[in-house]
Amino acid sequence: RIGYVIQQIGLFPHQTIAQNIATVPKMLGWDKERTTEQVESLLSTVGLDPEQYRDRFPKELSGGQAQRVGVARALGADPDIMLMDEPFGAIDPITRDRLQNEFLRLQEELHKTIVFVTHDIDEAIKMGDRIAILGERSTIRQIDTPERILAYPVDDFVDDFIGTGSTIKGLNFLQVSSLKKTDYPSISDADPCATGVAKLDEAGLEWLVLVDAQRRPLRWLHRDELATSPASYDGLGEDVGDMLNSDDSLFHALELMVQSAAGQSIVVDERGAFAGVVEMSHLNKAIRRAQYEARLHYEEMEANG
Repeated sequence: RIGYVIQQIGLFPHQTIAQNIATVPKMLGWDKERTTEQVESLLSTVGLDPEQYRDRFPKELSGGQAQRVGVARALGADPDIMLMDEPFGAIDPITRDRLQNEFLRLQEELHKTIVFVTHDIDEAIKMGDRIAILGERSTIRQIDTPERILAYPVDDFVDDFIGTGSTIKGLNFLQVSSLKKTDYPSISDADPCATGVAKLDEAGLEWLVLVDAQRRPLRWLHRDELATSPASYDGLGEDVGDMLNSDDSLFHALELMVQSAAGQSIVVDERGAFAGVVEMSHLNKAIRRAQYEARLHYEEMEANG
């Protein structure tokens, strides 16, 4: 009564896809009608058309399709618990990433308890709600949420296992909405250049945001351009590029930041209006706050025994 998905998938080559998925229901004595309905439903759930795939054999499937069938077979009897032992380890990186995303979507519908075994810390961080890092002789060195492990590895073994870049990876778990954004200068395309220069002087900055009448960001403008007092803003500035929403991750904010001419990421509200920027100092404070909270959590655990 535990669904099991293995690295090499292990589909029975002499059975059709439908027969593979029906393996456990048949062992449990389900009647034919109930089994058929379950097979059809599971094929649809994992994104395979029952009409097209039920009567095929495993050799007729791609690696990604076979892996989907393996997941469907593990769900055959609707188990409460699933064990997935490096299920995506034998698949090419592109297919692997797509299957991971599809499985996360599937999990939102199924709400199963899944024990997921992997040697890939990035996969563990992406897939897991809680991670147990095992040392020699399967000793648990740390068990916690991905964000807390990234923010505060408890010893050198965990730190080495996570590897370099753990701080950057931790930004995936922090959202733009968590930042305390300060006011950032902007001017309308109807304002004179002198207004922009004055705002930059007051803020001590080099860049400001040009917005339209609805305060939607148009371009980044640099002090040097404004200082020449051009008659219009046509042709001035740098493209703002992609912009952030409040529910975007700080990792995405960092990615946009390094692409931006101003070295900052623009944030817009639900109407697309300018709501501020994310700067490197914001990320630094967010990381330090996450590390402090994780350290405090473990200190409290140790104090309480």
